[in-house]
Amino acid sequence: MRIVGLCNLKGGVGKTTACQNLAVALARRGLRVAALDLDPQSNLTAGFGISVPEEHPYIYDFLLGEASFEEVKITREGVDVVPSTLDLAMVEMQLESQPGRDTLLRDALESASLSVYDCVFCDSPPQLGIFTRNVLAASHEVIVPLESEFFSLAGLRLLSRTVELFRKRLNRGLAIGGVLLTRHNPKIIMNREVEKEVRSHFGDRVFRRYIRQNISLVEANGAGVSVFGYDPDSNGALDYSVAAEELLERWKNNG
Repeated sequence: MRIVGLCNLKGGVGKTTACQNLAVALARRGLRVAALDLDPQSNLTAGFGISVPEEHPYIYDFLLGEASFEEVKITREGVDVVPSTLDLAMVEMQLESQPGRDTLLRDALESASLSVYDCVFCDSPPQLGIFTRNVLAASHEVIVPLESEFFSLAGLRLLSRTVELFRKRLNRGLAIGGVLLTRHNPKIIMNREVEKEVRSHFGDRVFRRYIRQNISLVEANGAGVSVFGYDPDSNGALDYSVAAEELLERWKNNG
């Protein structure tokens, strides 16, 4: 089982969209996939069209061991989703005072029987708070969705340094498994310059396939389904399908 964190310390880069559509793309290929929403904004939960009933446990209950994975998960489009709610923002300060607060997710995943899954995706908030730290401490690798504009480069550099810090202190196996360019248009000079700089620094860790700007990706979010459920013939569906194939190729080559 691979635990994959979707991380970027800058918001608005298509991180949650990438998490959802890579998860669904792999599930459509027959893999057993789970996706955990660790962002208090709950965009991944909403992206799957999930409205969490008041009595239903969510990611917080799983982290604290108050609900099992089976009790928390809700299946959508072949993906077992562990949802989040806005209440997660309210409990963040409470968790900050707990011992072992940065390894709650790792401990919960280790305690759960998740060997049936091929991969578990973890969507993190766009800042280095407790939930992003938990994703970094639990993940085997990080995939970084990166919008092709210069402000994104600063967030990527900061995340790179953070990954190195976590590798030294909390998670020796952590690595940046890939950088995925999103909303990319090679006809735009700035996009080409950003791609050039990212590839010069990260080399083959940058996905060969980029995600084009595509209205279907935006509309799918509002419809509460993946782009595959909304418009399987769109450029967005094609791009994420190819990116998922490349991800599988990377995993096969890296063991």
